[in-house]
Amino acid sequence: MPGVIIIGAGPGIGAAVARRFAAEGMPIALVARTHASLDTVAASIAGHDVPVTRLSADSADESALRAALDAAVDAMGTPDVVVYNAAIVRSDTPGQLTTLEHGRTWAVNVLGALTAASHTASALAERGGTFIVTGGMPEPKADYVSLSLGKAGLRALVTMLDQTYGPDGVHVAAVTVAGPVAPGTDFDPDDIAEHYWRLHRQPRSAWQREVVHDGRTGADRRVGDDPAEGTATPPDTDRDAPAQVVADWLDRFRTAFDAHHVGDIIDLFHPQALFQGIDTEPASGREAIGAYYTAVAPGTTATTRLLHARRLGDRTVTALADVDFSPLTGDTVPVRVSIVARRDSDGWTARHYHAARRVTPESHPS
Repeated sequence: MPGVIIIGAGPGIGAAVARRFAAEGMPIALVARTHASLDTVAASIAGHDVPVTRLSADSADESALRAALDAAVDAMGTPDVVVYNAAIVRSDTPGQLTTLEHGRTWAVNVLGALTAASHTASALAERGGTFIVTGGMPEPKADYVSLSLGKAGLRALVTMLDQTYGPDGVHVAAVTVAGPVAPGTDFDPDDIAEHYWRLHRQPRSAWQREVVHDGRTGADRRVGDDPAEGTATPPDTDRDAPAQVVADWLDRFRTAFDAHHVGDIIDLFHPQALFQGIDTEPASGREAIGAYYTAVAPGTTATTRLLHARRLGDRTVTALADVDFSPLTGDTVPVRVSIVARRDSDGWTARHYHAARRVTPESHPS
């Protein structure tokens, strides 16, 4: 079973992404600059019974990186996913670095991703694969000049790669991390890794080019400059994380509902979620939720619109949204839903969902 190549396999996001895909039974190829990073990440996925290939290469060295990618393909076959997670993350101000130092940083932060994409695009196209980069710095900062330039360049690169390889069937995307990565915080690497898996699973009709992982900034942390570990982003401000979380949840719900993929729908709910559908008795748990959506007539589609979202507490958000359900025959049913979602090791899942018919100007009594 062809698997995943992770470039920049350090102990943060790189290791978390490796664990997430390994949990799905996918072979893993790790590419890092140092053997120490490779050993650490390999040890973190030792509990999963999947083949692991370790390859040492500096992502700024084009020949070495291409050779590592070829070796990964030789070891496990054409990959389904390539993740570019390498970066040099450090604090520097305008004029502090020399041109050569900026060139070295740019080579790791941007050009390595270009090399990896161009080298693997044809193989990924054969499998309808995914190429994902780890982004950051949604707003440039004068005390992180090289990182700000690099992440801006990476964002532009994703757009151009999508224009080039997207028509061939390669899903090119970025996971933009808007805060300092640390376990047990709103920027827990295991939570961030969930975005990579979800992007890979998206059907072509619902491809996203960028997902922003946002949240309340935790304590300051020291930012290193190891290219193999380049996953951290300096502290940033909250960028309306609840709206991002719920908009993403609604997008996944709409995609699964329109395709009548009941399994994907129930994955959006916590196993003990409270559920109130339209004109039904309250229910609890995924089995009841699955039975409800199984009964929906195939061909029915949903249109979603987020109205309000706010944070209830640490890792908990609540929201109101309008959903219009349109069957193949009959009138569209306007619905208002309330959602309470919480993030745990399985990502964001709804703990409470309540749907009620929405009063429209046409239905309101005069």
